[in-house]
Amino acid sequence: MLVALTAALAAQATTVVVQCAADNTLYSNAQGVLSNGAGSGLFVGLNGLGLTLRTAMRFNVAAAVPAGASIVSARLTVRSNKSNYVPLLEVTAHRVLQAWGEGTSVAPSGGGYGAQAQPNDATWLHTFYPNTFWTTPGGDFVAQPSTTLWLPAVGTVSSPHGPGMVADAQLWLDQPSQNFGWLLKADDAAATVNAHRLSSRTATSNRPTLTITYLLPGQTSTWGTGCPTANGTFTFGYVGTMTGGSTIQFTYQNGPPSTFAANFFSLGLDHPGTVLQPNCSVYLPSTLELIPGQVFPLDAAGAASFTWPVPLIPGGYFVTQSAALDSSPVGLALTNAGVAKIL
Repeated sequence: MLVALTAALAAQATTVVVQCAADNTLYSNAQGVLSNGAGSGLFVGLNGLGLTLRTAMRFNVAAAVPAGASIVSARLTVRSNKSNYVPLLEVTAHRVLQAWGEGTSVAPSGGGYGAQAQPNDATWLHTFYPNTFWTTPGGDFVAQPSTTLWLPAVGTVSSPHGPGMVADAQLWLDQPSQNFGWLLKADDAAATVNAHRLSSRTATSNRPTLTITYLLPGQTSTWGTGCPTANGTFTFGYVGTMTGGSTIQFTYQNGPPSTFAANFFSLGLDHPGTVLQPNCSVYLPSTLELIPGQVFPLDAAGAASFTWPVPLIPGGYFVTQSAALDSSPVGLALTNAGVAKIL
């Protein structure tokens, strides 16, 4: 029983919560002398002195996720503690392209106006104060945002599921030397004071976190939800370990009654999904080639089960989703997606 239980647990995806390893605020001071490396707050937006504030934060993904894993999802969570700006503030997160520092500066009076930068602090001009500089004042980062956060004046918010965060986290796992974290910024053209104070990693609570779900070779998981049918919610699942050269069981429940279905494979996952109809989404990305699988029948309860030969592709990561003929307006019902990494 213990061996069987261990094998079952080993076949499931793993989720870890990664604590912030470093953070700091960049204040758009022309002399580049303001920072808040050890302060309990992080800042983003425009403050009352007309300074643009940006937050840099980094998470040590390689210390929390085993080498060789495939990351399925990654979500950033931050806490907004204070702002006089009532509407939700749009904040984008961008992958940083240079190493930067966190010194001992602590900004007074809430921290929104910064403190004198200390050695190795990141500032608007410096990656490491006082002798190492950004190529571009305000930080060097990828222009395309990895995700978008909508910050309330007070409250905790997590980034939506999406491919940008996964790609960044996977890069930092595979190439730890390229992990310089994210830069969080609001619209630089804003003329209204909209600065938000976030909890930093030195705060007593609500520190920034990165929640990662990953697969090791042999592990499987599911993603999203299936479409509603006359039998319930169309559901797909794996039974067994994803070992190359062996077989694994595909199981289906609550599909359309007494019809035919087919499964499809892809090498990637569309995390938010493309809505086919209400509560019914396609999770296989349209930008990657779809690989058709087999056609199979569903019984009156919308159920099916069969074994599938696992290809001999050690370390291969893939996604599967199935579609069944039904009487809905689009003529199809979809399962949730399955994700797997081959041992």
